[in-house]
Amino acid sequence: MELNTITCMDALSFLKDIPDKCVDLVVTDPPYNVSQHKNMKFNGRVIVKNFGDWDFGFDPKPILAELRRVLKPTGQIYVFCGTEQIPIYMQEFIEKWFFRNLLVWCKTNPAPRLSKTNYLFANEYIVYAIKEKGKPSLSTFNFSSQSTMHNTFLTGSLQGKERLRGKDGMAVHPTQKPLVILKKLIEVSSKPGDLVLDPFMGVGSTAIAAMELGRKFIGSEINQKYIDWANQRIIQIT
Repeated sequence: MELNTITCMDALSFLKDIPDKCVDLVVTDPPYNVSQHKNMKFNGRVIVKNFGDWDFGFDPKPILAELRRVLKPTGQIYVFCGTEQIPIYMQEFIEKWFFRNLLVWCKTNPAPRLSKTNYLFANEYIVYAIKEKGKPSLSTFNFSSQSTMHNTFLTGSLQGKERLRGKDGMAVHPTQKPLVILKKLIEVSSKPGDLVLDPFMGVGSTAIAAMELGRKFIGSEINQKYIDWANQRIIQIT
């Protein structure tokens, strides 16, 4: 198991190669299963609805079983998910883990509602749990203050300098997450030198957040193009 590297491999195969009980923290953003096979056009613009084959038919249960195996007994997990996935993750974490909280990312700049027949999807969710039921005090939790430990994050979705874009100006990855959220999760639930795992690395934001906070990381990503972008980011801070 080589530390501080992203392996080009599907998540489940990658996890099966990791030894038992060696990971301190999981922070990951699996597929949401929200893609549609066809994109759409609106006012002459193409609205991307198909993020890729990876966002169809994802079953989180085998992944969660492997993540539970590789986590230490006091290890913790944060999983980003979509609205329709909340019941699936909640059932798994309540029955097999130690469910702790449902965090909410409230976007200040959600995508517009083109049909104007429903509310805008301004929220994404992060399910938080500990591997084993017991005393939460045994797990690392760096509580800062009552005013800063709300279970909500109020930020925009990435549109500025942090958003990776190709030469055509298009976003490199459709679901890149803000470093400010990832760093908060890692800072709260781990210590410097701890090992952070993300089997859905994308363009490496979890890796960058871990490195900037003095943590080690391991992870996988099935798309080599995304790994290439992630490695460019890693080189810039090493």
